Amino acid sequence: MSSALPIAANISTLFRELPLLERFEAAQSQGFDGVEIQFPYAERPEALARAAAAANMQVVLINAPVLPEHPFGIAAHPELKTVFRGHLAQVAEYAEALGASFVHVLAGITEGADSKRSLETYEDNLHRAAEVLRPRGINVLIEPLNLSDVPGYLLGSLELALSILSRRAPDIGLQFDAYHVARMGLDLKSELEHARPYVRHVQFADAPGRHEPGTGSIPLVGMLLALLDARYSGWLGAEYFPSGTTEESLGWLPHWRTVVSAHR
Repeated sequence: MSSALPIAANISTLFRELPLLERFEAAQSQGFDGVEIQFPYAERPEALARAAAAANMQVVLINAPVLPEHPFGIAAHPELKTVFRGHLAQVAEYAEALGASFVHVLAGITEGADSKRSLETYEDNLHRAAEVLRPRGINVLIEPLNLSDVPGYLLGSLELALSILSRRAPDIGLQFDAYHVARMGLDLKSELEHARPYVRHVQFADAPGRHEPGTGSIPLVGMLLALLDARYSGWLGAEYFPSGTTEESLGWLPHWRTVVSAHR
């Protein structure tokens, strides 16, 4: 990490004006410390690794693969357990090649299914993913998604995520996304404090709109200060959709750097 509270650009949502392999250099040129990639699997891992190294950009996080008919994940679908586990070798290959610290395993939309069986399947698959990835120094994360944006998503509350983590930590960690937590109608600062023992990675976007900080009503600078007060030592991931071009959306970044520097 190049700074306290390093900030990664999610290059699946940012710099979409450019081909994926060119986004590493773009993120570096705009002052980011590293990158996240939701789904890197359309490019060869070697090509991605070369682009990251050329830009001196650390890859912090990738997602486990999904299927076109299940864009929000397959890990909670009992009928797809073999498919999910068959993907783990590919996940390991990409995460190792990119030096990624984290893999986010999406649960999937399970509305109408047996919720108990879906949850058991998800936890079993998380355990298996951790068994495969942990020896390689790669950590498995889960992230609750708000049900307004993703109706029927199994992991639709922070409470359920923390329940899973109470049984599965330290094998599994929490990806705390300020946008989703705020869209659940929860108080960001108090929920962050409540979840802090499990938080391994933090993402953000403003709401409504899921655009850059300052375009909505989420107290993101307050979250930043809370993380500093708590001596959070992980990454922040900018996972938002710019309201204009990516470069036009980055006015928040120097301000956040100033806040961090002033807090030291």
